[in-house]
Amino acid sequence: MASKVKEAIEEVIEESYLLGLSQEEIRQDFKRFIDACYTVIQQNVRNQEIVTGLVESLAREQTLILIAEGAGTAEEVAVVDGEKEKAQRQAIQDFSEKVARRKRQILRTVAEYDPKLVRLIDAQRFQGDADEPSRSVFRRMPRRIAWCRIDWHQVRLQLLKVGYATTIVLIVFLIWLGFIQKS
Repeated sequence: MASKVKEAIEEVIEESYLLGLSQEEIRQDFKRFIDACYTVIQQNVRNQEIVTGLVESLAREQTLILIAEGAGTAEEVAVVDGEKEKAQRQAIQDFSEKVARRKRQILRTVAEYDPKLVRLIDAQRFQGDADEPSRSVFRRMPRRIAWCRIDWHQVRLQLLKVGYATTIVLIVFLIWLGFIQKS
């Protein structure tokens, strides 16, 4: 029970890290993870059967992620322009969730052979590569400049909503006036 909770927490942590990345950066991170797994397995496992089994498992997981990514790309093409940004965020969220789940699955598979390998893989992954993806830093804009950056698309949508609501209210008002004049 405790190991399942710990594993779920680690998956959520991994997913939250991936959510801060773009799809390309998620792919690069997953490739570095797979490379770290290959390196640790090749350096620390002497039994060729185990190496072959783990390498096949890694290749299968990498293929599953590529298939999942391809399916997500096909879904993005069918999206209407107005919802494109929302769909892209959802696609990144779904993709990061799949990648996090696959990483945990790979680590579980490796742990079945030797739990020490998981610690070595984590050490290899987190040793601080120089080419780690850069995440955008949120900076709060000063108040005097913040008003200059207006999302005109959002303004246009809000104005359209106000216009539609005003039109409906005007139509209802005219119908009401018509009923009052007949009475």
